[in-house]
Amino acid sequence: MVETKFKLKQGNFNFAINEKFDAGITGIYGPSGAGKTSLLKAISGLIKPQEGVININGNEVFNAENNTNIPVEKRRIGYVFQEGRLFPHLSIEQNLNYGFNKHSPKQLSFDAVVDLLNLRSLLKRKPSAISGGERQRTALGRALLSSPDILLLDEPFSAVDIHLRSQIIPFLLKIHKSIDIPILVVSHDLPDLLKLSSRLCLINNGHCIGHDDYHELLKKETSLKLFASDAIMNAITMTVKAIDPAKGLTILSNNGDESDVRVKCEKSKLTYGIGEELKLFISSDDIALSEKKVEGITIQNQLQGNITDIIKRESTSLCIVDVGFKLVVEITAESQKRMNIEVGSLVWCLFKSVAIDVAG
Repeated sequence: MVETKFKLKQGNFNFAINEKFDAGITGIYGPSGAGKTSLLKAISGLIKPQEGVININGNEVFNAENNTNIPVEKRRIGYVFQEGRLFPHLSIEQNLNYGFNKHSPKQLSFDAVVDLLNLRSLLKRKPSAISGGERQRTALGRALLSSPDILLLDEPFSAVDIHLRSQIIPFLLKIHKSIDIPILVVSHDLPDLLKLSSRLCLINNGHCIGHDDYHELLKKETSLKLFASDAIMNAITMTVKAIDPAKGLTILSNNGDESDVRVKCEKSKLTYGIGEELKLFISSDDIALSEKKVEGITIQNQLQGNITDIIKRESTSLCIVDVGFKLVVEITAESQKRMNIEVGSLVWCLFKSVAIDVAG
């Protein structure tokens, strides 16, 4: 666990936070200049707060009152910058070994990290001879080999294109399953964060304005305003139940047969195995609501559920539907009125297999 309670002033910018981060991934979200990177730099020791306390895994690394300020290199922080910052004259293997902390018990061995991040074929190459996504994976591996108590990722997707992002996200999910430490990921791209975790810490104007599950944050006016310019994305963890190449579908399960979801094989990859866990992503405006199950239609994903919340958003309504897991569905205010949709209404959520993106 990481406990942060500090205030920081840099020029005219004031930053104050009092938050706890448990093991698992937390997305640090907010606009440019809000203070997201300042949070990571204070935790890592790259900048010094004016007051407060920072505690990492039971170890006090900063306390303004008793002048405690543990140096960066002794805080056991894995920090991955957005540009990776690999040593250009060293091979990938040498870059990875540079992060190895021989004085700390390793959570993951060198071979485990190499295999986890699929780096074995790259070990003898130099950073200039590999792709941006491969360089970012190498930077992640170097951070993991330092046996950190916390992993900090500062805009890990900003230096890579959409294709490379889709490669990095599955590796971050694998890291999450392999190590039991807090992972803080800074980004101004909400869909990318939701592909990693529904747990978000919202930063705006130097303050935390919300720290909760995404669906809970949607209910708060201040949070919703921060999300206003982004698409509302559903991120759902499911398990591979069956693969049917003949029909071009992978069948995923979350809560029994009634909540099965079908995804096109091309999007879910045929390499997934039965029982493997992965994440689905679907935009809230790619889901339609119906009063009943619709027969004679090409849309195969039809899930029944109850509306638990309705959130007004300008001329639209966000309906949170419990179908065994929560789905956010965006409909027009006119549609809500015409269908008499309210909290407690029983509805069917309809969405196409091709509308789903997958990472795992």
